[in-house]
Amino acid sequence: MNSQKIEYGTVVGPHPRTAEAGFDMFLAGGNAVDAAVAAAFAEGVVEPSQNGIAGYGGCMLIYHKKTQDVIAIDYNTAAPAAASEDMFTIEDAPDAVAGYRVPGRVNVHGPLSIGVPGVVAGLCLALKEYGRLPLDKVIRPAINSARYGYYPNGANRGGIAGNAERWKREFPETARVYLKDGRAPKKGETLTNPDLARTLEAVAEGGHTAFYEGQISETIANHIQELGGCITVDDLKSYRPFITEPYEIQYRGYSVYTSPLGAGGLTTLQMLRLIESYNVAEMSLTERFHLFAEAMKICWYERLSRFGDPNFVDIDIDEELSDSFTATLSEKLKAGLDSPQHGEVVYYEPMSCTSHISTADTEGNMVSLTQTHGGGFGSMVTVPGTGLLFGHGVGRFDPRPGLANSIGPHKRPLHNMGPCLSTFGGMPFATYGIPGGRTIPNNQLNISVSLMDLQVSAQAALDAPRFHCDGAEPIQIESRAGEETLEGLRELGHEISASGGIGGPGHAIRVWEEGTSHDGGTDPRGEGKVISR
Repeated sequence: MNSQKIEYGTVVGPHPRTAEAGFDMFLAGGNAVDAAVAAAFAEGVVEPSQNGIAGYGGCMLIYHKKTQDVIAIDYNTAAPAAASEDMFTIEDAPDAVAGYRVPGRVNVHGPLSIGVPGVVAGLCLALKEYGRLPLDKVIRPAINSARYGYYPNGANRGGIAGNAERWKREFPETARVYLKDGRAPKKGETLTNPDLARTLEAVAEGGHTAFYEGQISETIANHIQELGGCITVDDLKSYRPFITEPYEIQYRGYSVYTSPLGAGGLTTLQMLRLIESYNVAEMSLTERFHLFAEAMKICWYERLSRFGDPNFVDIDIDEELSDSFTATLSEKLKAGLDSPQHGEVVYYEPMSCTSHISTADTEGNMVSLTQTHGGGFGSMVTVPGTGLLFGHGVGRFDPRPGLANSIGPHKRPLHNMGPCLSTFGGMPFATYGIPGGRTIPNNQLNISVSLMDLQVSAQAALDAPRFHCDGAEPIQIESRAGEETLEGLRELGHEISASGGIGGPGHAIRVWEEGTSHDGGTDPRGEGKVISR
């Protein structure tokens, strides 16, 4: 372990500017919430592929050492009032993975894919209720990055390059903002977004209402409607994030918390409950992944066939995590372990782009925060004069009518973000999370087991080989697991697909001595940074 005594705090994030923005708040006397919010605003500037302040939303967990409680802030997107479950054409497509398609994928890219963005409201709510520093100070690093420039990392340069020609044809304002002389920025070149700097300045001065009401909201709604979308000024004005209780389970003596639906963490908790009766720490990697595969098939079917916005779908969370329901699923798990079957794809979703930030201060407070555009660059729509690239919140719904996660007015979609916190005996233990679409709940299972069963460092938990199945085989396994593991799983009856990387970059902090010693980790699959002092 690499724990060290901490004077200020620890911030881990996917871009150096992100971590630096958060740590600056510790130096200014802020707490873990100030650090997380500053990092999140900065991250929304410097990683435009993954997220933005017009990203569709996010979720956050905050552990208060003084009271030993955990609260959740949900700032998931909401569908516009004019949205409906039959707003997209569905074509039968036997050649497609799930057997259907939306022509032109207009539910994913373009104006109809845009839901009400929740990021600004969620971050401002967290700061107001749980931070110490003023908004104008916390948002300043983000403003500076937008105005004076930042270095896009490899993932963002690659994403810009891959979309450049399409943007020139279909999304000219996005091309104008992110291309340099008609091309993607090269390594070492900076990008600026002066329009976004001015929008951030308005938020710094006027708070979240400067974004959701007045001139900015009118500019947003007018442009999206001109393009054929359906967001209105009233949709923006009526949007509210909310503070709520997280979901919680006991696992091996630890309390594990995650954000509530529509987030993905419930599936992680269900999988942890399923595997708890097995001696995971004594298993080989092959045996562990065999167990994970069958747990994932069961829990992903439950997720994709029954889960949705709890304000619209009748779901009892206590029952979902109960001993009786876990016992029912355990019978299916035993059958799968004895004779693995192919499984089933309920709803195909290829999108994967998100950011995670973890912070911890010397008082023992922790934050786990995940926010997103959805897929890479979200809707791909940038509103002129604002610098705002919009996420595609409507794209997170199942476009087919009559299902738990079908589109509906004011409905909030099922998504995969699943930040986690864990405590032991009421004391802080870890904050961790990861991006990667549907790989998130599964990777959170893997990280949880690494931290709590295998008792490894934060860095080792992020370094570990990863595994993914969202209902049907072939199962994806990182090649770093080794050929022996891949062959062992094939011998057990699984169809395997080797992968160079699954999800990431994740970030984690382990905490000791009631919060005064920290061990931070950043994913080797990314270009993140740990600042701990």
